[in-house]
Parts: sequence; C-alpha cells; structure tokens
Amino acid sequence: MLTLAVFSVSLTAASQPSDTTRELLLENAAVRIFRTTVPPGATLRLNENGDTFVVDLQSEKAIFLAKGTATNLQNSSAEDTVDLLIQPKTHWDAEVRPCGAPMKCTRESSMGGEPIAWTTTLFTSGFLTATYHKVVRGGTLDSSYFSATGSDSLVFVPFTNLQANFGGTPESLKTGQPYFTTASEVEVTGKDSEVRWLVVRMHAPGKQSG
Repeated sequence: MLTLAVFSVSLTAASQPSDTTRELLLENAAVRIFRTTVPPGATLRLNENGDTFVVDLQSEKAIFLAKGTATNLQNSSAEDTVDLLIQPKTHWDAEVRPCGAPMKCTRESSMGGEPIAWTTTLFTSGFLTATYHKVVRGGTLDSSYFSATGSDSLVFVPFTNLQANFGGTPESLKTGQPYFTTASEVEVTGKDSEVRWLVVRMHAPGKQSG
C-alpha cells in the first residue's frame, strides 16, 4: 500500500516518466475535483492556479498545496497510485496550516464508555478545513456543519464503501467516490464494518446558513 512517504517532493523537474492521467470528476461553482492515476516510476507534476488538496486514496492521507506551488510527486511503488485533486474555486488569504500542538487535533466519541468514532483535523485556516474520520463497526457519527456566521460547502471522500445521510438524503458511496453537499448535518454508520472518510469544508462568511 502506498503512503505519502514514498512520494519524492521537489521543485525541480524529474527524470521519471510523466504519463499520468487526469479525469475531471466533479465541477460546480464551489469546487473542481480531478482523479489522477500515476503509474509506477511516474511523476505527478503539479503547478495549479488554485489551492489544492491532494488526497492519496491508498494511504488515506492528504497534503495541501497553496496556489502556485510547483511540486513533483513521484510514485516509487510497484503499482498505480490514485489521487484526488480537490480545488476550491475561492481563495482566502488566511494561511492553511497543519493541525498541531497546542491545538487538540483528534476528538473521540464514545458510547457506553467505549470509543466508537474519531475525528482528526488535518489542516485548517478557518475558511478551509480538512478532517479525517473513522467509525467502528456498528458505530455512528453525527457531524454538524451549521454556522451562524456563514454557509459551508463540503467535499466528502470515502476511503471505504459506506452509507451516509446528508441532511436527510441517504447516499451509498464507493471508495474514492467524491460527493459534494451543502448539508449542515451528516450521519455515517459503520453498519457491517469500520468506515473511514475525509471531509474538506469550505466556509463562506457572511451568508447565513439554512
């Protein structure tokens, strides 16, 4: 399984093959999402005009690239790697930073004294936030994205097949299938197995939610 550790990041051109593919999966007024496939030994060259979250579907990890960052991500594994490029169409000047001390980055939910769900903040600026979620088999996680000071758009990336309810709308999502929503309430249940997913939250201030 590929992890981000196998990626070689540099600001110079690489000599490896670059026959990567890029497929547009979703585009609307808020976000653009591509799926990229990187063959073994190839390099994904990125120099995007907008902020970009690169989500590695194999390792279930993500990195954030500010707009204009020129980066080469090399696949040194023996298998194709698949990444999602999530690109918000709005840019905020606030810096997107990895979560770290003294912030509490992981919140645990329990039932009957036993932990059933974990939510980990990966990056945040107040306007853009990426969080990783995990729910045990039989557990349920209810997440509220209501904001009295604005509105929120969400990109939901499942790392496992799962069932989710977005503001009363049930959806069956497959691994790596991105889903866009403006729902303020999201419920995910690990019905038959553990489930994991990532959420990119885009906050637009000054627009009342609801």
